[in-house]
Amino acid sequence: MKVYKVSAWLKVLAWILLAAFGIKMLAMVHPAVRLTSDRTAGHGAKLISKHSMLEVPPAPLKAKPKIEGPADELKAVEQLLRDNAHRGWSFDEHCAPYPRFEDLNIQNECYQLSKGGNVSYYLYSAFYDRRLSVDRPPSIVLLGMISHFHGPFERTFCQVWYENSNRPELLEMTKQDNAWYDSWGLGSDQVYPVLFTCPLVGGARRQRVPQLVSVVFEDRCARASNALRVYYKAPERRRSLRFGVCVKDLQFPDADMSERFVEWLEMVRLLGAERVTAYYLGGNTLHPNTIRTLRHYEEHDGLVQLRPFRLLEGVAKPAIHVQLNKRLNEVLMYNDCLYRNMYDFDYLAVMDVDELIMPLGQLHNWTALVERLEQNPDGDNNGLPQGDSNCLVHCSLCFRNIYYSRELEQDKTPPARFYMLRHVQRVARHSDENSAVKCLHATAYVTAVHNHFPLSWRGACYPHDVSVALGQMQHYREPDDVNELKEPPPVRDDNIWRFKEQLIHNALAVHRQLGWSLS
Repeated sequence: MKVYKVSAWLKVLAWILLAAFGIKMLAMVHPAVRLTSDRTAGHGAKLISKHSMLEVPPAPLKAKPKIEGPADELKAVEQLLRDNAHRGWSFDEHCAPYPRFEDLNIQNECYQLSKGGNVSYYLYSAFYDRRLSVDRPPSIVLLGMISHFHGPFERTFCQVWYENSNRPELLEMTKQDNAWYDSWGLGSDQVYPVLFTCPLVGGARRQRVPQLVSVVFEDRCARASNALRVYYKAPERRRSLRFGVCVKDLQFPDADMSERFVEWLEMVRLLGAERVTAYYLGGNTLHPNTIRTLRHYEEHDGLVQLRPFRLLEGVAKPAIHVQLNKRLNEVLMYNDCLYRNMYDFDYLAVMDVDELIMPLGQLHNWTALVERLEQNPDGDNNGLPQGDSNCLVHCSLCFRNIYYSRELEQDKTPPARFYMLRHVQRVARHSDENSAVKCLHATAYVTAVHNHFPLSWRGACYPHDVSVALGQMQHYREPDDVNELKEPPPVRDDNIWRFKEQLIHNALAVHRQLGWSLS
């Protein structure tokens, strides 16, 4: 009888412990926590509501795998070519043999050099583009640099290989688009960003994703001296808008930018960014603390994706041309970012780390801003005509530049580590619609981008000049004209303080993760 009573009490105790454990587990999946781990655009507004303010620190996403760099990509190409070298694949006995790794001319780790007449082609990356909104057949888009801006250019062909297929498709390249204007600057020793398009027309294969592409000139049957893997990431079904950010190569070798980067990254996260793709030159281009901070974001939650990159300089040139060369390389980075992310995001912001595309008024994130513009795109148009009133969708949403200078008085209420929160004085006038704008690019339509605007698009209308009543591009640097710091008199514009408490809370959580002192 006593044994029975002890056994019964043990069962009761076990049930109590099990119930307590269940309650704890339910608490761990509180909706507020799920909200931050969802990381979809538009959650920023919910995060900064009065009821949820400061409840939840930035929730980590699943850590992302290490990003392949140029060296890894080259190894993958080498492995593929060597694995198939003995198979004797070709279009026919005398035409378009499978490329050999020994024939590739690798330049500066990233580029494959081929000659077409007097023009040098430095091929960088290749993408499968089957966007339904872009009114052309599924295509391969290749990115690279060329040594001559105006040509003449020889006829160009793509030899397209598919997985487990012993015969390539031979397709003529239909477009060669320079991602540069000659009015921006040319030089005999420069190289220029370019996009090549090979439509996959005809045949059952047009709906298959190619594995490998080579470019040849004049003779479609020629043996190729280049081979690029074709990148494709299948789009996922999604209901909410998704936003990414593209950043050019980061070069801060001496200054520790860690605090500035944390504030900026957490701010763009609140606005709706799910990933920031930045290009990294390696070596001593970033301060050790800065690269450690960026690696933390890359490995901890995947907000940052650092893509290794090497500048292509053409031939040695005087210092006066170095800046132009850097600008030319940046355009290649931006377009690589566009095509690498076009299926992951609905919009891509091309920005620098001292810039913010900021929604204004009652709009607290990019999702709300885009939805407002979709409902009434021309309702607020900066007093300017926007063109075709029948336009249903714009390729890009572009925001006017406004300078927040360090020379203007700071508000020292926020902690010293928060540069943007302290700099809330700005010049009085926005730049015009043709000067220093930055855009949210609709990935469904844009086919080439520049730092400041789209270069080409299909299936949509011209870029939209967004009213400064709805949004602006906040630029945390000195204006080109220093007189703007005095006349008209600067104004206080602390719209970023709408996010102040949440931004400080989230950034300090990252500071703790990095082991920084919070004093």
